[in-house]
Amino acid sequence: MKKLLLAVLTLLATGYGSANAQAVWGGRIGLSRPTVSTSEGFNIAGQFGLELGPVLYYHLIDDFYLNPRAMFSLKTFKVDAKFQHTISLDIPLYAGYSFPVGRIWLYTQAGPFAGFNLAAIGFKGAGTFTSFGKVNAGLGAVAGIDLHRLRMELGYQAGLVNVADGGNAPVRLGSLFVGASYIF
Repeated sequence: MKKLLLAVLTLLATGYGSANAQAVWGGRIGLSRPTVSTSEGFNIAGQFGLELGPVLYYHLIDDFYLNPRAMFSLKTFKVDAKFQHTISLDIPLYAGYSFPVGRIWLYTQAGPFAGFNLAAIGFKGAGTFTSFGKVNAGLGAVAGIDLHRLRMELGYQAGLVNVADGGNAPVRLGSLFVGASYIF
């Protein structure tokens, strides 16, 4: 019985160590440029803003992995010489694939995201929308280069839900971003 218990504990410890080696943490910082669009053709490109937060890379098999993030971002728009500032928490869950090209590794990722408006400061009544709703959701895609512990990337998130508090046409919030992650 003791040998069986020792064997089970050894297998569990080995399995835990393997599972732990599959997940790596890091921090990410980047710039994002939000966009607002409606079905009626009203489009606004925002100002560049900072985004930062933790990232996790969980390798499933070979070069396939999951990449959940928690990005705090500042989104700023200028309409009629007035600014709308939004602080949001974007939580994407990307599935990724990395592959070698010569001596470097490239990767692509795609998946859904949910965004939560934490605070809004700025104009009221200017343009078509007065403020953003509390929740945004959509799909994102990323392409990047993996330089061992440093990953640099370019991506886009397309909002699929109406984020406007009022108005007739649905307002969608997207974001073009560039960033770098450092893996610990």
